[in-house]
Order: sequence, then C-alpha cells, then structure tokens
Amino acid sequence: MRKRKVLIAVVIVVLSLSIFLVVGYVKDIKKAYNRIEMYDAKSINTEFGKLNYVDIGEGVAVLISHGIFGGYDQGSSSLNNILGSNYRKISPSRFGYTGSDVPDNPTPANQATAYLRLMDELNIDKGFVLTTSAGGAAGIKFAIMYPDRVKGLILLSSGVPANKRSREEITEMLGPPAFLVNDFPMWLSLKYFKFVFSSMFASEVPDDLSETMLPVGIRNQGIKIDSEITNMDMDLNYDDYIVEDISAPILVVHAKDDPMTKFESMEKFLSRVDAETAIFETGGHLISSNGNKVNESIIKFIESNK
Repeated sequence: MRKRKVLIAVVIVVLSLSIFLVVGYVKDIKKAYNRIEMYDAKSINTEFGKLNYVDIGEGVAVLISHGIFGGYDQGSSSLNNILGSNYRKISPSRFGYTGSDVPDNPTPANQATAYLRLMDELNIDKGFVLTTSAGGAAGIKFAIMYPDRVKGLILLSSGVPANKRSREEITEMLGPPAFLVNDFPMWLSLKYFKFVFSSMFASEVPDDLSETMLPVGIRNQGIKIDSEITNMDMDLNYDDYIVEDISAPILVVHAKDDPMTKFESMEKFLSRVDAETAIFETGGHLISSNGNKVNESIIKFIESNK
C-alpha cells in the first residue's frame, strides 16, 4: 500500500511537471513566432531563390553576415545593439535561415553573390560588411569577390581562414547536436539550462540574443548548412580565400578567450592582412563585460572609412 502511494505521488509530480513545461513551452514558442512577424521583413528573388532581409535606418549602409542560429531578426538586433539609430542597417537571412531559401549549392561564395544581389536591389553602391562567427566565410568571400562594393570589413568574433585541412582532418564538432535543432529542446535549454550556453560561449548570454535563437524551426535548414558546409569551407577551400587580395580596410574585434572562434586562428589571419584591431583579453565569444568598447571600436572604424 505504501509503495502504491509513493508511486501515485511520483506520477502526480511527473504529470504536474509535464503540464507545467508544456504550458510554458506553448506560451513562449507562440510568443517567439509572433515576435518574428513583428519585423518589417522583405524579400527578393535571386538565382539562389528567395532572400529575406530587414532594412532599417538611413545613411552609410552596414550589412551583417550573421552567425549560426541567426537570421534577419538576430542580425537586426545585433546591428541595433552595436550601432543604435545610426546608419542604414541591412540584415539578410543566410541560406536556410528565417525564410531564405536553400539553393542546390549553398556555399559561402554563392551566399556572397546573394548579398551582392541584395545590394543591387537596394541601390547600395558600397557599404560595410560586418561578419559574426559562422557568417565570416560569406562576408570574407564578399570582400574578396566584390572589392569595389566594400567600404570596410568588420570581423566580430568571426570565423576566418586559418588552416588548410581535408575533410578527414576535421574532427571537431562543427555544429550543435541534432537533438537541439528543434523548438522544444532549444526552448528547454535556454529557459532552464542557460548556463550551458554561457559555458560554451565563455560569456553570459543576454536575453535579446537568446530570444533570437528561437524559434529554431525556421532556422534548422541554415544550421544544417553551417554544420555540414559553411563551417568547414574555409579549411577545405583554404586556397580560395586569398585574403591578401582584400583591398577594403579591415577591423578585427575579438576576445583572446573565445572558445568558438579561436584567437590562434585569428592570429594566423592577422599575419596575412593589414588590419586594425580591437583585441580583448576576456569576454568570450560574445565579448561581454567590456562595456561599450566593442561598439565604440566599430563605430570609430565606420566613421573613419565612410
């Protein structure tokens, strides 16, 4: 009888917890999808399919090549946080992210050409390109392929070409575990286990960033592309990233303790180019705990080269 009562109590607790989680998930994920609809997103048709983007502000154009788990919402939020109400902020969704189509060959080079099509559509002759994390490959490709369209290249915690390696030599994990690339597990992780992401980034994850990692369902194709193509392209095709040919001014903003885009890789990149730098001893992948120094360095660079 006692065992039966204990079992019933356990069942009640499990059911109550399940109901609590389901109700919270449904509420939050609905809010996340509604938040996406609040952006004034537009789209253009290219040879690579539909490209979604947000275009706000006036003045000198700054186009962001966002990182993994991103999209036009995350890119727009990042640019607003960095630049405030200044400049014209262009935030496209890379292939497979937040409404942008997946072409047959979703390489960083093709993504760079899609950026060019967007600039043409928006009548932007030249602008700044700001890359973050996995967005580095496409942004760097753009600066190499279309030098006359770039006022400056800003690499913010960005991936860079550092080593020539074969597919067999790439043994590290290049993307999140598959189970996490779904709405519920990502919501659960961000809601109750955010410290795991803080550990991964070696920095606190701000609420505005975690908000733009949901919903995952509209980003999962892009995350797969990054994991299987983008994040190894600069190694597999190292010789095609002739960064010495970049003629635009370059700004590198990086933290030495970044666990995701290693500073040792950035050092190899810096040995090949002439670049301005804003290097921080600490701050992790998000370069947090450095006040406004990150934003100030980027704005100063833009103002000096506009």
